[in-house]
Amino acid sequence: MSTRNYKKIDVYEASKDRIDFVFKNFKRVYVSFSGGKDSGVMLNLVLDYMRKNDIKEKIGLMILDNEANYTLSLEFMHRIVDANLDLLDIYWCCLPITLPCTVSSYMTEWHCWGVNDKEKWIRPMPKQDYIVNIDNHKFDFFKENMGYNEFWDEFGNWYSQGQETACLIGIRTEESLNRWRAIMNSNKKTKKGKMWTKKNTDTVYNVYPIYDWKTDDVWTANARFEWDYNKLYDVFWKAGLSIYQMRVASPFMSESKSSLNLYRVIDPNVWQRLCARVAGANFIATYGKQLNYHSFKLPEGHTWKSFVKFLIDTLPKVSSENFKQRFIQSIKYWWRVGRGLDDSLIDDLRKNNIPFKLGEKTRHGNQDKYCVRMLPQDHLDMLKRHPSEVTSWKRFAITILKNDHTCKYLGLAPTKEQAQRQKQIQKKYSKL
Repeated sequence: MSTRNYKKIDVYEASKDRIDFVFKNFKRVYVSFSGGKDSGVMLNLVLDYMRKNDIKEKIGLMILDNEANYTLSLEFMHRIVDANLDLLDIYWCCLPITLPCTVSSYMTEWHCWGVNDKEKWIRPMPKQDYIVNIDNHKFDFFKENMGYNEFWDEFGNWYSQGQETACLIGIRTEESLNRWRAIMNSNKKTKKGKMWTKKNTDTVYNVYPIYDWKTDDVWTANARFEWDYNKLYDVFWKAGLSIYQMRVASPFMSESKSSLNLYRVIDPNVWQRLCARVAGANFIATYGKQLNYHSFKLPEGHTWKSFVKFLIDTLPKVSSENFKQRFIQSIKYWWRVGRGLDDSLIDDLRKNNIPFKLGEKTRHGNQDKYCVRMLPQDHLDMLKRHPSEVTSWKRFAITILKNDHTCKYLGLAPTKEQAQRQKQIQKKYSKL
């Protein structure tokens, strides 16, 4: 297994040391399990540690079932759960929870296991004793159709019972720069200075035992230790995907749109119900891989600014108002506050005569970037760097065309109005 700048230790040994730290420093422990390769290898690491150290007290296993899963993924998840019932206190949650939707212009979000959508469910409600649903849950915090992020935090607080709790999450920084920045963020609160921990609520720490693993390490470990894994990855391999392209996630989220089309081939029965569940799934599956920054062509007679206004006028009212609000937020932020850009990008802006105002160095990160304030240009295709790093009307247009209702492509956080709207919806449905 490859080493990652450790002294006489590889990532496997390092992860075992981290898990040992968790069991010795936290009163309660639970694992977040999705059925993917990363959470699978992390769960196997934890189970191995418990058996080798003769730990009899059960730990929690939280599964947030989003209703839309490959059959092979479900088989693996049930298989590893059923084989380790003596060590796991299982919360397989099939609850009506609100999830983001980036495949439809008409649905900014969707509700898995929605009570009123029972006829449209992608698969029947599971029957195992450890399934938690709307009829048998014991969560005093739960409200029907509450948001995914809120459920995540509230479950942790509920499970902790007021004691310091570790939530083990199988993410790896190799997957994205944002994950690396989250691990290396020096402003977060950690457990005893361990950078691979992060205090998430008053009682719960997120813990990332395999944050420094590479994709090769995951499959090396599965082979070397003969761990059970999701056989869906074997099918992905036969379908021509490299080990770096394989991803198991909610099919309607932005991270998995590029592989949505595989449902059609691998799991046709599930695919049929996916299309009936969320409008736009078939279109994104067919054309999703072609939708990148340079593939979008401006219609004749339009500027990117006029095209954005045209798209907004043709959208349903809810989607239209959402994008208007987010774009105004982005424009104001870039002009009033600005963002830190490195020197090479600033020089590129100057060479191309792009107007901007240069401020002082930013106070976050390494404090080595100057703050740039500017108004959105029509497009910035002339830059050497990827134009999505700077504001432009083309970037707004792509956000709409990607059905990115959360405007993740623009790097925005929810507005106060959107947060308030979500609370109002939750309050409304909690009384039904």
